[in-house]
Order: sequence, then C-alpha cells, then structure tokens
Amino acid sequence: MSKLKLTFGCWNYDRTRALMDGSVQPDGIDLNYLNMPVEETFFRMLRHKEFDVAEMSLSSYSVSMSRDPRPFVAIPVFPSRFFRHSCIYVNANSGIREAKDLIGKKVGNPEYQMTAPVWIRGILSDHYGVPVDSVTYFTGGEEEPGRSEKIKLDLPPNIKVQSIGPQQTLAQMLLDGEIDALYTARMPSSFLKGGGKVKRLFEDYE
Repeated sequence: MSKLKLTFGCWNYDRTRALMDGSVQPDGIDLNYLNMPVEETFFRMLRHKEFDVAEMSLSSYSVSMSRDPRPFVAIPVFPSRFFRHSCIYVNANSGIREAKDLIGKKVGNPEYQMTAPVWIRGILSDHYGVPVDSVTYFTGGEEEPGRSEKIKLDLPPNIKVQSIGPQQTLAQMLLDGEIDALYTARMPSSFLKGGGKVKRLFEDYE
C-alpha cells in the first residue's frame, strides 16, 4: 500500500526536529517537512492554503472559525508554548513604570491579531487593569517594513489600530520614542542594541 503524501509547514523546533531529520517516521505517511519561520508558514497557509498540514497561529485560526467557509481543522498539538510577560517592551523615556502606565499610550504590534499580542492584551486586561481599548495600536514590520495583517480585521470602533509608514519599523520607532511600547513574539533589535533606551515592562518576568 502506498503511503499518504503530506506536506508539513513548521519551524525547526527541538520537539519536532525528529520529524524534520527523518529519525522518526510517521506510520503510513510520506512526510515532506518544510522548515520555515513561523511568519512565513502562517502567511502562506492563511492566504494561500499551500500545505496539507501546518503549524498555525492560534489567534488567526480562531478568527478563521468565525467565517464561512471554515478552511482549517485544528488538532490539539502545541509546538510552541510561552509565557508572554517577557514580550512587552517599553521606551525607557515613555514614563511607563508599571502596566497601568500603558493606558493612553501608543503600542506597536506586528499584527493586531497575532497570537502573542492577543495573549498579552488579555493578560494586561485581566490581571493588570489595562483595558484592551485604552491604547492606540500601531501595526507593521518589526525589523523590516511592509508587514500586513494575514487576515483582514473587522474590529469594533472602540479599538484603535493604525498602520505605520511603508518605510518604518516598530523596533526603530520604539527606540526613537515614536511608539511607547511594543507587544511582540520576537525580541526587538533595539532592546539589544539600544543602549538601555528600550526595556522590558516586567524586567524580572520569571
């Protein structure tokens, strides 16, 4: 009997690497593991449905379930789990010392419906008294300009979201004080190279 051929879009995680290097062979499946950054996997799957199986943004999947037709079926496998308290960065001169200081500020998100910022907004709202609609969100590329939402947004009017300029990046805007904070899955370069001008909101996040 011939094996089922499946393409699988996923990043190079330590917990999936055995599938990628072939040391684990799924029964009855001829698996073509396509090793890609998560941003590429999510974009290509959500926009073009290019793969048979793929790691998927939880927030984007949830959005897709509210629309017809429903293009994806989720299985309960979670290759990436993360506590997102470490992923809130602030400009050191923004006056943000604690979570509630975010209220009224300008906050970057690579994409509004990106899973990491969704979790962060929930954490800040539920545990720190920062309402989701109490800041203005700025979306776009973190390190390279030109990033757009994978799925078109349909937000209530009290949620304020603006796209940054075509040549701007959120990491540089945070360093320059054009935005006050950044919710993101990846550490911005300006945190490492900004000479202390960019800090974590929760410095002792653990």
